[in-house]
Amino acid sequence: MMEVQKSLINIWMIDVFTEEIEVNIKKGIANLYWFLGDLEKAWLRAGVDGNIVNKLFNSRTPEGAKLTKRQLMDLLYKDSRAMDFNRRLEISRNFVRFLVEHTNFVPQSENHKIGVAETCSLKLKAILEEQKKQVEYNQRIKTRVKQSKELDYSSELLRVRDLFMLAEGLEGAERGYRFEEVFVELMRISGIPVVEPFKIVGEQIDGAIKYGGHFYLLELKWTKKKSAHKEISSLYMKVEGKLDARGIFVSMNGYSNEILQSLPRGKTLKTLLFDGMHVSNVIFGRYTFSELLEHAISQASLKGEIYSNHELVS
Repeated sequence: MMEVQKSLINIWMIDVFTEEIEVNIKKGIANLYWFLGDLEKAWLRAGVDGNIVNKLFNSRTPEGAKLTKRQLMDLLYKDSRAMDFNRRLEISRNFVRFLVEHTNFVPQSENHKIGVAETCSLKLKAILEEQKKQVEYNQRIKTRVKQSKELDYSSELLRVRDLFMLAEGLEGAERGYRFEEVFVELMRISGIPVVEPFKIVGEQIDGAIKYGGHFYLLELKWTKKKSAHKEISSLYMKVEGKLDARGIFVSMNGYSNEILQSLPRGKTLKTLLFDGMHVSNVIFGRYTFSELLEHAISQASLKGEIYSNHELVS
């Protein structure tokens, strides 16, 4: 039973502290212990600083009388307002634990109102159970939303896959245009903001995406030939002329040996290279585009590799 209650406290009271809980703590702890010495020990076990314990237990009323246990609890919580929140929360958690784990509510004197402590213990258990139910309910809602999104993504991915396969059967410029449309749809269902193709003076941009606070200019190629150095250089120049921009070059039929042998290392890297295998792996559900992009960014940042492997292996 004790382990269950500890688990309850640790899980359901990590960040939750209400006025109702505070009132039940003060009333409960004040009436749980009959002797002042036992209350003092409880404070120390709960994590109250020894200097604070000594100061408050040596306090007196204006008439010079010792403070009652309830007055001590009130004064402790008044002083605790100046404590670090996490420290105050830890002390309160321990007080709650003392109450909900206590099982022997037997008075030590005819004036010992331990029944008040038992009532507070029951109220705290009920509050914790309600908090637990609320957290579980919120978690179920989050799970359902996540599952719904996953179902939506899966069904949408099937639609994008159909568009991709239609584009695959086309030739020339028509296939390139259709591929741009497929890529835009893939970004949309992936939750990645996309800017569709646009022109500025002297430049044609196949579009851009925004990811991780950066804009990535896009160059999308689906031609019979492998992409050559000249085409990559064109995207480099477009990226260089933009504030804090990066680039993504997608060549469905891969890259020439010239490019692969001259990939930059140890220099300023602003462009990532993907090919048809990367795109197909996303289209056919092996991984998401976000997972691919995260992997590619990490490889470029940590290893200086702008053309990441297809298995997302570090």
